[in-house]
Amino acid sequence: MKPYEHIQNFSIKYCDVDFKDELKPSVALSLMEEVACSSADELGFGYSYIKPKGYAFMVTNIRCEFLRPVRLSEKVAVKTWPLPPTYVVFGREYQFLSQTGEPLINASSRWCLVDMQTGKLAQSKVIDNQDYSTYNTAKVLDGVQWKIPAFEPKEGELRFCITIANSEYDHNMHVNNTRYADYCFNCFTVAELANRKLKAFSISYIKQCKERETLRFYLKKQAEESYLAHGFNEQGEVVVQSQIEFDKQE
Repeated sequence: MKPYEHIQNFSIKYCDVDFKDELKPSVALSLMEEVACSSADELGFGYSYIKPKGYAFMVTNIRCEFLRPVRLSEKVAVKTWPLPPTYVVFGREYQFLSQTGEPLINASSRWCLVDMQTGKLAQSKVIDNQDYSTYNTAKVLDGVQWKIPAFEPKEGELRFCITIANSEYDHNMHVNNTRYADYCFNCFTVAELANRKLKAFSISYIKQCKERETLRFYLKKQAEESYLAHGFNEQGEVVVQSQIEFDKQE
């Protein structure tokens, strides 16, 4: 039997791209979220299955590697499959393909299942309608380093601030994971991004944010063409960490 994959086709629209007519990182995450939810529905543990039980899936980490930019009007296939979960971690893989089958983006993610009443993590065994022994175990990225280096605000440069409002919310009543990609990339100016080619980014979601909270994002250069962009709340707690890598400029 062929290993399970869920595939959806998309056409990249004007609202999906940046000033260079290239797919925005936040939209890449949105398309991944779309296919992940559709895949979970197809496998029988999607939103309609977990919501009545009082649970919600939340992404904790994601790593995306760009083989080339995805451009305006391009038609892409996005495929995904879940990995067999561990005690509380649910892995999921993604790949963006061109119409000719050329790999464009490879991504790996980790999710957790949260009890929405207590806020505690639920064990993977609470989803009792799956045979994990049949799951696809292939990974598109090997040796992912999920831990992103931390830094204090005083070690970086304040680049972006936002006060959370209702438009940031999703149906889990907190800021949707895709929005943090925009916040982190807003640490760069148009001029700083104009001649750079995005190579990869990683995001770790540390703490949920709610309406009327003000977040401050600081940028720190880690190495040549590698940066850390982290967000802090009003109490100075880190809420999101990101690592952003560009191809070396010639």
